[in-house]
Formats: sequence, C-alpha cells, structure tokens
Amino acid sequence: MGIFSALPLGVHEANAHLVGWIAMHLVRYRRKVVEENIDRSFPDAPAQLRKKYVKDFYLHFGQLVCETIWFSHTTPRRMASSKIVSVVHPEETSRLQSAAPGTIVLAGHYANWEILFGFEHFDLPPGSEACYALKRSNVAMVYKKLSSPLWDEIFRECRLRLLGTDFENYIESANILRHVVEHRGDGYFYFFDTDQRPYAGAKAVMDVEFMGQKAQTMYAGAGVAHKYGLAVAYFSMRRKPSGRGYECEMKTICDNASKMEVKDIMNEFYRLLEEDIRRDPGGYLWSHRRWKQVNKRTI
Repeated sequence: MGIFSALPLGVHEANAHLVGWIAMHLVRYRRKVVEENIDRSFPDAPAQLRKKYVKDFYLHFGQLVCETIWFSHTTPRRMASSKIVSVVHPEETSRLQSAAPGTIVLAGHYANWEILFGFEHFDLPPGSEACYALKRSNVAMVYKKLSSPLWDEIFRECRLRLLGTDFENYIESANILRHVVEHRGDGYFYFFDTDQRPYAGAKAVMDVEFMGQKAQTMYAGAGVAHKYGLAVAYFSMRRKPSGRGYECEMKTICDNASKMEVKDIMNEFYRLLEEDIRRDPGGYLWSHRRWKQVNKRTI
C-alpha cells in the first residue's frame, strides 16, 4: 500500500475513473441505495439527468478512494505542492477567532472530508498566510469511535499522517464537552461531520428537512455552541470546476450561538449543505441512507 500511495497524485486521479467504474458496474457498490437517494432528492429532474448524477457520484467515489490512499502516505511538502485544496476567503477564520471564544465547524460528507486533516497545508491566496487561523494548536477533529478497534486504528493513522499520531486534539465525540469547557476562550475550531443518520442510542437528535425530505440529525455540536456562546460555521468544501481538487470556505452561521435557537442553526447548516449539493450533486456521499423515512413519491 505504501508503494502505491507514493505514486504522484495525477496517477491516482487517473486511476479514480477505473475505481469508480468498477464500483458502479462490477461491484455495484450500494447501487440501489445511491439510485434511490438521488431519485428521491431530485424528483423533478429528468431520468437521464438523474442517471448522470449516479455516474458522477461513482466517479467521485473513485476519487475519494484514490485521493485518500494518496493522502494516507503523503508529506507536508507533497500536500502543499499538490494544491489539492484551495482556501477561499481565509480571512474569515481569523475574524471568527477574534469574534468568539471558540467555533463549532459543521461539515458534511461532501467532496473529500478525509483530506480535511491536511488543513495546515492547504493552498492559500498569495499574501494571506497571516489571516489563516487554522493551526495544529487550535483545531480539534471530533470523531466517532468505530466498533472495530482495528479499523479505528487504521483510520486514525491515515487521518493523522500529517498531524502526527501524537496529535492531542483528535477527540472522540463522547469527550468533546470536557475539551470545550477546559479550552473555552482559547479560540479553538471544533470540526464535526454532522450529516450522518443519528448513531444508535444518540440522545441529541432532532427532525430537519434535507433535500426535500424528512430527516433526523444529531445536533450535539450546535447544542454545545448554544450553551457556551461559541460561534458556528459551515465548512463548505466543493470540487473545483475542473473536477480535480477542491475549494473550501468557512461560512459563518452565527458569531454567538447562545442568541440563536439550536434548530435554526441546524436548519441553516442543512440549507448551506444542500446548496452545495445542488450545485454539484455528484460530490455528495449518496451511498449511505441519510433519511428518516422514504417519501412516497412517483419517480
């Protein structure tokens, strides 16, 4: 795997077409789920357009696999020179850090969330380095521990390739409240993947509308922000028009979540995520069941 990972990013991007084709046509990886999710999310789109969205998803799935393999054995120099992720409006990160004692950053399974762990080496506009506030010392990555210790460790090693396995701010979701309380006022950015279906036994759950359908969502991040007066932002990460690489942007939802209802925060998060999805449907992870129930529609 290490030898394969060491190949240039361009080789992995070329391989993504093959991996996506195999996943779609040979393995048929969750093909029925993908088609159902897309059909119900775009009920008014022509059948041929929905088929294109399915094809676009599998190409992107191939990109996810190949880019993540590349990322799992990359170096700071390779990450920076690849320019795989470009930052739009980096100054907003500094503004948020000045405006609030901390920021809860809500992200979705869109674009490539795994390479988010390379945030220190993203491509910045010339001269903007001083206003980009995301640093190893003030970013916390919140994760849900996997039931398999082996896979949990594999993902940990891949994600922390650039940050180091001694990175102290890779925090299991059950421990996040303590970290927030201990570091309130230190200007931390807490990244949450927020669009999963609620985990079994999850208590902080509410109903929302997402892609025109009823859905359930976890709201622990927004709830913590509301309780402690933190800022909340949506982390937008979308594919570049060329289809290679990504653009990311911090979009502020509020500077002080104590002045905003938790449900309103979550509704705004899903509105912004849906905006990105509708702009480029293939970039979303359609292979998982996100919705509480299946709407009975004529497709």
